[in-house]
Amino acid sequence: MQAAFIIETGTYIALAGALLTAAISDIRTRRIANWLSLFIVGLFVVAAITRLVAGVDVMSALVWPLATGLFVFLVGLGAFAAGLMGGGDVKLLAAVALMAGPSFALPFVLYTAVFGGLIAAVMLVWQRFEKEPSPNLMKVPYGAAIMAGGLWVCMHRISAVSA
Repeated sequence: MQAAFIIETGTYIALAGALLTAAISDIRTRRIANWLSLFIVGLFVVAAITRLVAGVDVMSALVWPLATGLFVFLVGLGAFAAGLMGGGDVKLLAAVALMAGPSFALPFVLYTAVFGGLIAAVMLVWQRFEKEPSPNLMKVPYGAAIMAGGLWVCMHRISAVSA
């Protein structure tokens, strides 16, 4: 199924582009547009249909990834309610978890958390050297961390498809 490989690989390349866009937006404005998360959900639909046509069972292609995305969204909703994450971050995290599926979701979340911690640490050090720190400097652009974890997913998903 050469066509399925090309389509699925294309969805992960598009995911990488959407993640880069989200990270840049989050760094500049501390906001992630809803259309980016919706675009990623659309990429999931394309990837799931491609897998189904290629003969992957419904549970693996659709049900388990949906359950994974929903679980990550619900956990993220708790973090949002506690004031630990922004709404755009939660939606983006859940959308990428949908694309990651159950096989890659845990490493994705762990890499995202590690990169988020590194970004927060750098921002704390940076703030110490600022003469007049801006209030925006205290908000961690978690979209950049999600991008880092998501790029890991893209690389591993593409290598899994090509195997």
